[in-house]
Amino acid sequence: MTQKVSLKNKLAFATGDIFGGGSFNVINFLFTGFLSLVVGLPMLWVSLILLLTKVFDGIIDPFIGAVTDATQPNKFGKRRKYVLIFAPIMFVCFILLFFPWNMITTSVPLKVIFVIIVYLMYATAQSFILIPYYSLSSEMTDDFDQRNSVNAVRVAFSILSSLVCVAVPGMIANPSQASIDGGVCYVVMSVIFGGLFMISLICCALFTREQVVTPPVKRKVSLKEFFKPLKLKTYRTYLGMQLCASMAMAIISSFIFIFFDFYLRQDTYLVATLNGASRFPIATVAAACMFVVQAGALPFYLWLIKKTNKKTAYVVSALIWSIILVVLLLLPAETKGSAVLENNSVSTTSGVPNWLIIIIGSALGVGVCGVVYVPHSSVGDVANVGQLYFGERTEGAFSGLTNFLNTTAQAIGLAIPPFVMGFVGYLETTYVSVQEYTAQQAYFDSLYKATVGQNVQLVPLAQPEGAQIAIKLTITVLPIAILIVGSLLARNYRLTRQSQQQIVQLCQNPDQDQEQKKALLQYLGEKI
Repeated sequence: MTQKVSLKNKLAFATGDIFGGGSFNVINFLFTGFLSLVVGLPMLWVSLILLLTKVFDGIIDPFIGAVTDATQPNKFGKRRKYVLIFAPIMFVCFILLFFPWNMITTSVPLKVIFVIIVYLMYATAQSFILIPYYSLSSEMTDDFDQRNSVNAVRVAFSILSSLVCVAVPGMIANPSQASIDGGVCYVVMSVIFGGLFMISLICCALFTREQVVTPPVKRKVSLKEFFKPLKLKTYRTYLGMQLCASMAMAIISSFIFIFFDFYLRQDTYLVATLNGASRFPIATVAAACMFVVQAGALPFYLWLIKKTNKKTAYVVSALIWSIILVVLLLLPAETKGSAVLENNSVSTTSGVPNWLIIIIGSALGVGVCGVVYVPHSSVGDVANVGQLYFGERTEGAFSGLTNFLNTTAQAIGLAIPPFVMGFVGYLETTYVSVQEYTAQQAYFDSLYKATVGQNVQLVPLAQPEGAQIAIKLTITVLPIAILIVGSLLARNYRLTRQSQQQIVQLCQNPDQDQEQKKALLQYLGEKI
């Protein structure tokens, strides 16, 4: 049995998820709006880009997992050296990811090509960091309670990073500011946060100390080996819970600002855009409150897991999350003419009051917390079942397949909404020549705010009714359906503190009581 993990070691390990949680939210909350409202890509192209790049990200994961499993341990263990090497590469790719290609060309095909190439580079660097990092989670300790504690600290760092990365980047870079500086604000934002992520990863690689050090495991990269973990029912159940959590969170985070701007606060957005006025950042505040409360709710779910089990915590969390989404679905939009302009600041006289939106955002954090935490805290437990079943420890194989399927789920979650938007008349920012603008000025001015330069930038003032309905249903009904599926799958998750400790003991003594091993695997629902 491994020793207690020191607080210093927990904190060093947790710094790595400043990147894991933070970068995920910077991209999810800002990237869709950046591509459509700054770079000027139609939503159908945005959908295709997100799908292709995420699928590529998933395809390379098993190869990366195999490489890390076969690595000879040294002073950086088997995993940490990859985090150290690829942190600076990630920094450069992160800056390029938010480069405003509209400053280079107005050609949509060229911009699409640039974005895809850069995203593929970033996805490769990200995978070489996150697969070793998440594999490292199961090597910190073999003790069930210690592992929960280590992952609780990690998830707390991830949530706090998410909070900062939801609130601050949007203050530095947003479509309104980009309409003035051409998108330079996004470069500034990416340099600041890319640098923060790089420093946190380097600290994690240098100062973390894993307790479980295993010899290199060389395995052939094939479809059979790739999908080998799927033989485990425990893994399939865990995977379903993880995929549903990731997909639901991806949908909400990528469209929450669009939901506020073009539905809940549609008139405030229109008046502020036309007049270049400021407005209360209610979407940012609500999202920030969600992450603050999410961090505060962690002790509750840790208590609930100790009193019951992880599947109960997951189902309770999903139920709370779904109820809040129903409330969000029923919220009325602002009426036209409700926005009031005073002292270059816009307020509203109708719609949902800010204080109620803040309460709803906070309550959403309670719902999100357990659904996100339970799969994250179960990676090592599931890897232990794999070791007992297959007779070898291959965290990289589990992480590789999980990351592949997880990124595929995120791709679907991120791609479906913009794909739908592309067919319901969603308006993106467009760039036309001065001659084209002059020829159709009356038409353009009825839909867009125009900024005349070498080319005319046309920023949409509102969305048609069909797009508004699609936005509202996307951010509420679709995640609810996904959470229902996740809850049904969670009912089959049988790992508990007692069974996990038995698994560790049997793995440490592989010749001990084969009947006990068989009985334990049968209890977990595994086929012998």
